[in-house]
Amino acid sequence: MSGSNENKVELTLPFKAEYVSIARLTASGVSNRMGFDIETIEDIKVALAEVCNKLVAYGSSVCDSYKIIFNISEKELNIVFDSKDKTLDSLFREEHDELGISIIQALMDSLSLSDDSSYILSISKSIEGSDNDYRE
Repeated sequence: MSGSNENKVELTLPFKAEYVSIARLTASGVSNRMGFDIETIEDIKVALAEVCNKLVAYGSSVCDSYKIIFNISEKELNIVFDSKDKTLDSLFREEHDELGISIIQALMDSLSLSDDSSYILSISKSIEGSDNDYRE
């Protein structure tokens, strides 16, 4: 990602279920603006909600919010989840959440967990083909 084709949208949300819809609406708006089709937008929203709901369900005793960063480029949407509570990355490493991880992996092009605790989880979706409808 480089130059004028890179944009970033950041949300900071409390660990409360009623705010997950704000994350979903933001994902929908960003994805639509990038030119994703409606089916792909729904996949992105489901994957994002899967992560948000898990974070909300476990919460944190260290902080009261988590951050979602939408990194937008011409060819890819990368969504990074972060929090001051770096222990939250263990929620996605434990064997009991294989189903949640499988769902996210099925819907997104990539999923990565931080090796150095710089973030909790990152998911990405690429726009198919070289001619997309990205609008700045």
